Amino acid sequence: MPAKAPCCTLLSTEGVAVELPVAARWNLLLFYPRDFSPVCTRQLCHYREQWHLLEHPEVLVFAISPDQTGRHAEFQRRYGFPFPLLSDPERRCFRAYGMGGIFGAGRGVALVDPRGELRYRWHSATGLRYPTAERLRALLEQFGAV
Repeated sequence: MPAKAPCCTLLSTEGVAVELPVAARWNLLLFYPRDFSPVCTRQLCHYREQWHLLEHPEVLVFAISPDQTGRHAEFQRRYGFPFPLLSDPERRCFRAYGMGGIFGAGRGVALVDPRGELRYRWHSATGLRYPTAERLRALLEQFGAV
């Protein structure tokens, strides 16, 4: 039986508090260590370029890092990500989902179902790898989210 997903409240680039997980929808949470770093930029740009694989009315995608909302806003403006960036400067959400890393914030993915149950969790020990949009789409299909 799946465990209940941890609840977190994070700020968006617009300064709006977002309570995760969002009820009654699938939540795909993309944890990454830092805006503008080479691997993180490549990862989020890959998801932007393959957005057609992740975009679905029943799925909410959120990218989460410890960076402040101002840095997120610049990152968002520069690269035009179609999903919200959420700020977790105290790394509470990272810790709650077990997404720690060398500097306190690692790279990982969590999938939460509409009932708030954690259905999937992946974490990169080194922070250098990330799942492709194709892999995430297959995961969404496997759990019946799309």
